Amino acid sequence: MQFRGRLDNKNGVGVNKLIKNGAIMAISANDILQDFDEFKHKKKRKIIHNSRVKKEYRRIYEVLSEVPISIEEISIKTKNTVKCTSKLLTLMEMDDLVKNILGVRIC
Repeated sequence: MQFRGRLDNKNGVGVNKLIKNGAIMAISANDILQDFDEFKHKKKRKIIHNSRVKKEYRRIYEVLSEVPISIEEISIKTKNTVKCTSKLLTLMEMDDLVKNILGVRIC
């Protein structure tokens, strides 16, 4: 069942009250984080030249962009197993080379 705040549906009352009271729609984590001062002025990541990326990360780094991509898609493009890709992405995240978005997408 979907309740989308329809006026003729008593289950939509809560959503309508939130909207009436000034609720702001959030479709991504960034929509929420922009309301916190500590995240507003965070510097954008520098793009690191491929030659400065550790050798074991390069194939993954080459398929990434600002557009998030799933671990499965990265695995297919790099011809790595999902397990190997996941391990490398964790290490890359620790080295601040990639960003994990909601535990599902990487950019």
